[in-house]
Amino acid sequence: MRARRTVGAPRPRAVIGGPSSEGLARRLARRLRAQYVGVTARAFSDGESRLSLRRAIPRDSTAIVVESTHPPVDTNLVHALTLVSAAASAARRAVAVIPYLGYARQDRAFLSGEVVTIREIARLLAGAGAAGLVSVDIHSEAARAHFAIPAVSAPAAPALAAHFASMRMRDRIVVSPDAGGAQRAALLARELGCESFALQKRRDRRTGATSVTARGAPAVSGRDVILVDDMISTGGSISDAAALLRSRGCARVHAACTHALLVGDARRRMRRAGISSIVATNTVPGPAAAVDVSGEIAAALGARPG
Repeated sequence: MRARRTVGAPRPRAVIGGPSSEGLARRLARRLRAQYVGVTARAFSDGESRLSLRRAIPRDSTAIVVESTHPPVDTNLVHALTLVSAAASAARRAVAVIPYLGYARQDRAFLSGEVVTIREIARLLAGAGAAGLVSVDIHSEAARAHFAIPAVSAPAAPALAAHFASMRMRDRIVVSPDAGGAQRAALLARELGCESFALQKRRDRRTGATSVTARGAPAVSGRDVILVDDMISTGGSISDAAALLRSRGCARVHAACTHALLVGDARRRMRRAGISSIVATNTVPGPAAAVDVSGEIAAALGARPG
């Protein structure tokens, strides 16, 4: 989804780079010409974390805490909460930048007794002192709506489009592996000046098993496909979609996502399905993180570089 609102981050600014997002935080600090505050993390034998700021946060600043909550999700979430609390205590204002927001998929109760976890995460961030939140391609509008503080979802599509625009591709087409991502695929296709469509996916809520169909889809024979999703975790859905498209005669299949979690043997599974490349943003560090979204985050902060 494309963000139009901003959370506001007036100068002077300090960017605090949490352990999971140091590279992206440094890029953001350079883009904003802000002071960078590094963090040292130590893990005790019982699993507890101890965080130390490497320099003082300026008291008159807007402190921007950058910490993704990719695996280990709970550890990184605690890091984000404690750093936001420290920033709110030291600075004039604290803003949380959580490029990959874990638990955003738990935005509603599907079965009796399920906890809407993202609602509790929203309360924890506000309680820690965050005056606003910026994430990148938050999973759903329903997840964002649980935040009482200003919460903005920065779009990754422009940065992803710039990457694919530089590649030689044959009659490219953008495909979403499910109907829920149709808008995301359309946005990327609009940036690239090509067409898009969405496959239909069904998931068993209890077993997690999925099936994919392509009713009413345009021809893909001989065309290069960009399969786009907000995140790739185990690679199951994207692999099923790739296998279906390959069976219909497409040329190369490129997997694109904002958040490449790539849990377990996801990468090997996707290669077996015929996927040529995996391209993701740097919301989650790793080999696939080829696209920088610090510019999109800066825009969502309402901040002009310098």
